[in-house]
Amino acid sequence: MLGKAPRGGRDVVVLLNRTPKYAVMLPQIVSGIDLISRALGIGAEVVRDALYLHRTGKRPPGRIDGRRRRPRKPGQPFVPRYKQIAAEVDRRRKAGEGFDRLAREMKVSRGTVLRAYDFANRDEAAAAAREGRKPTRPPYTWSEESRAAKRKPRGA
Repeated sequence: MLGKAPRGGRDVVVLLNRTPKYAVMLPQIVSGIDLISRALGIGAEVVRDALYLHRTGKRPPGRIDGRRRRPRKPGQPFVPRYKQIAAEVDRRRKAGEGFDRLAREMKVSRGTVLRAYDFANRDEAAAAAREGRKPTRPPYTWSEESRAAKRKPRGA
């Protein structure tokens, strides 16, 4: 409440700074790069580059390791690996196989398998991204063969 300071007192000035919404949301956005990339169906690197362009107005610098992507064959559209394997990953995951095992057998990273599963189940991934949570995925079920392989032999 504004008013005059009592006799002999000092005026107190309080600066009211309003924090912009984008500054408040930046930690969520930066930590949610993977969720954003999965919801949009693009790589996290593309999201980071877009944020860099938005922040600075400049083109993002080249890759740190200096590598380049393999060139495509002329006339052949680029289809990301996760899109190529999405149907098989979804089928095998719903059959109870684990993400790590799928990644080993398909010779791709675990992240690629996760992205493929989320691509095959886009509705759930998009809903999770809107709500700011991780997508729900079916739990891994141990088969009898994998349990037997993990058991220690008796007397050992």
